[in-house]
Amino acid sequence: MASILHFYGFHISQMSLAGMVRVRHIEFLCRSQGMEPTVEKFRAFYQLIRNMGFYSFGNRGTAKKFLIGPSKSFHDWKMKFFLIREEVIPIAIMFHELDKIEKEELSIPKGSDWYMNLLATPNRIFGENVLVMRV
Repeated sequence: MASILHFYGFHISQMSLAGMVRVRHIEFLCRSQGMEPTVEKFRAFYQLIRNMGFYSFGNRGTAKKFLIGPSKSFHDWKMKFFLIREEVIPIAIMFHELDKIEKEELSIPKGSDWYMNLLATPNRIFGENVLVMRV
């Protein structure tokens, strides 16, 4: 997440929840395949967009789609909103304001092994209990 924020140059509070889901989904997929998640891998699938004043990520042209059934909305997000202390994020991130986002021209590495190995997975919502471990 920090690498994405640093690359695009905006603050985490400026990213939409849907954008965060896409970033985390790539990270989880890469790690489940034993790959290091990188900005370059993320950019092979998504490009920066701006929606209702927040930054997010939309599908990149002909890149394969592997987030099946992304959430259309996040109900009750205001009840779960919290602030993150500056010390938690290990890089300096500035608030950024773009009037117009340039469309990124980037080749899609369709022949790369890592690209072909990432498989489509559904977006699943788990209850809070999934985070609880009993000893």
